Amino acid sequence: APWRHPPFDLKHRLVVAPMTRVSATERGVPSEIMVSYYERFARGGFGLVITEGIYTDEAHSQGYLFQPGLANLEQAQGWRPIVDAVHAAGGKIYAQLMHAGALVQGNRFRSESLAPSAVMPKGIQMPFYRGEGAYKIPKAMTEADIAEAIQGFAHATALAIDIAGFDGIEIHGANGYLLDQFLTDYTNQRNDCWSGSIEKRVHFSVKV
Repeated sequence: APWRHPPFDLKHRLVVAPMTRVSATERGVPSEIMVSYYERFARGGFGLVITEGIYTDEAHSQGYLFQPGLANLEQAQGWRPIVDAVHAAGGKIYAQLMHAGALVQGNRFRSESLAPSAVMPKGIQMPFYRGEGAYKIPKAMTEADIAEAIQGFAHATALAIDIAGFDGIEIHGANGYLLDQFLTDYTNQRNDCWSGSIEKRVHFSVKV
């Protein structure tokens, strides 16, 4: 049955969850294989497709090599054939925007990682995503770094809607990425307006 609850206007409630694929070009531009991959879900009957995590800026947000981005015009234009294919098959499509924060395994723009605090992530990098060994200890974000990250989400959203033609966006706030790093007291050991109480730790997500 149709599911019409603003902002959603879907033919039903079956939604494709985001799944990281790292099948874009090295420059973060969606590839031809990604067009057929996403189009198949809509053709198969899903009402809404949510993309894999897309990095948001040409600074610290990229988490994996060959991850797709929405940080520049070339990348946004590369998403357009995917969006058009999903629409032609009768589906809607949302872009999931993410900032890796400390969980960087491959970033072609920066050699260092940023996080709320200089705390090494637990666990080890994943070979499937071309990672190896322990994560780097990130640098604690300055106020300028925080503002840049927030602006990255805003800019990527504009590219997603105005250029690529997505029906909406989803903000990735889980799985240990940057928003989650601000929410979690283990990774957020700051002593300012971005840390401490739950209200302060949620502050970054609210700003995004």
